[in-house]
Amino acid sequence: MPMALGAIASLASPSVALAANEDGQGKGDEKAGVYEHIVSVTAIAETFAAGEKVLGVAVEYDADIDASSLDAGGGGIGMQAKEKGLGTYVALGRSIVDVYVAKKAALSKKRPSSGKYVIVEFDKADANARTLMFQCSRGSVGCDAPVPLGTSVVRICQLKDVLSSDGMKIRGDGTQTRYATSTKLVNKKADSFVHGTFDDKKSGCHLDYMLCEPKDKKVGKKYPLVMFLPDAGVTFNDADINLRQGLGALSWAGDGGCYVLTVAGACSDIDACLALVSKLKKDGAAINTKRIYGTGESAGCMALIDYSSKHPDDSAFAALFLVAGQGDMTPIAKTPMFIMVSEDDNGSYGGMTDASKGLSTIGETVIDVQVDASYDYTGEGKTSGLWKDFDATGEKNPSGNQNGAQEFSTTRTLDEALSEMEVKAKDATADAAARGSHIVFMHIAKGTLDGTDSSVPEGNSHNFTWQYAYQIKAVRDWIYQQKL
Repeated sequence: MPMALGAIASLASPSVALAANEDGQGKGDEKAGVYEHIVSVTAIAETFAAGEKVLGVAVEYDADIDASSLDAGGGGIGMQAKEKGLGTYVALGRSIVDVYVAKKAALSKKRPSSGKYVIVEFDKADANARTLMFQCSRGSVGCDAPVPLGTSVVRICQLKDVLSSDGMKIRGDGTQTRYATSTKLVNKKADSFVHGTFDDKKSGCHLDYMLCEPKDKKVGKKYPLVMFLPDAGVTFNDADINLRQGLGALSWAGDGGCYVLTVAGACSDIDACLALVSKLKKDGAAINTKRIYGTGESAGCMALIDYSSKHPDDSAFAALFLVAGQGDMTPIAKTPMFIMVSEDDNGSYGGMTDASKGLSTIGETVIDVQVDASYDYTGEGKTSGLWKDFDATGEKNPSGNQNGAQEFSTTRTLDEALSEMEVKAKDATADAAARGSHIVFMHIAKGTLDGTDSSVPEGNSHNFTWQYAYQIKAVRDWIYQQKL
């Protein structure tokens, strides 16, 4: 069942009251109650390839805290945390890995001796780290709406006393019964986008969108725009969810040199999206209309293919990055394209290699490159093994469910697998330039694809594809080079 709009909005700014103050303690007391000195509690999140995770919490005090009075403890959750040794703080359902002071509510590598914020970092591998769970499993095709897990709301107890920089003791709750609760969540990259709505009179479409502007804009300069359309698993009325389920929009924003626009749902009305771009430009956005790029995963990818196949002579998009989708490729002869699919994804790979409407029917030179995505997924020198020997298992699920397969060994790390993809993508685009081609087809070898995060198990050979695609900088660099 689709989630209500209000539930999605609450992911960005959960509204939960701070725990009550202790009775009978004044701020000036030598052993004042902890909650009388806590000003705010902020959850700190980051979006990864497999989705958003809460990585820590910033506890703001009304006095500078002495860093030497803090103790991270031994880590672990619940009874395990007690066995390893509790530190200054304990957080429900989370393992604490570091505690330090800071000058602002953000994770930091700096370690000042005092500051009003205490940063409590959590283990990002915690099962409770993610803010969303997608209702799908290996072997399923697509998924229902993502479910908010409530982990954007952090409950934390100051267990032991801490000292202010002027020596005041702020008493902890040794009974571990009172918890302060986060009242907001910050996600630095996602929060760089601003929300807007647009009603296209011509099509009748109402668009909910998020827009990120280029960093350090200069007067008189025009900038490219990247339009990201998500998969059907996040078809909501609120585009903010697009910034929390993966890197499809955030990776481009991280490059800093372009506008990034993402629209709620896998919008099939590209005309309405382009009308929005025109409206943004009319309202003053410094958009270079010769450098508008389209990218999308799954349903978003297919929406772009459908539009482009029906507008083969259109000059709307200077280039497309198509991820895990299919459609009638035959008419799309002029638009530069970088396509990425998995060979275990029969729908997308089968569509792109189809003899009647796949890439070969375009009549243009296609740079074909295969990549191996296998890495030590288990942490014990083995992949998950779920994609090994596809035919031998007898499994015929189109999304590649391989529960009967055997594990195989590899010592390669995920970073090494991604580095190899980066090199192959860069070599492929260089080959394209040398051969006068404007189409690159990258496909992940059968039996090698698994998710980028073993603590986030949901997925299949279809939606695992975009966990890798939007991490490859060489692809984005090639897209930026294309212009009308």
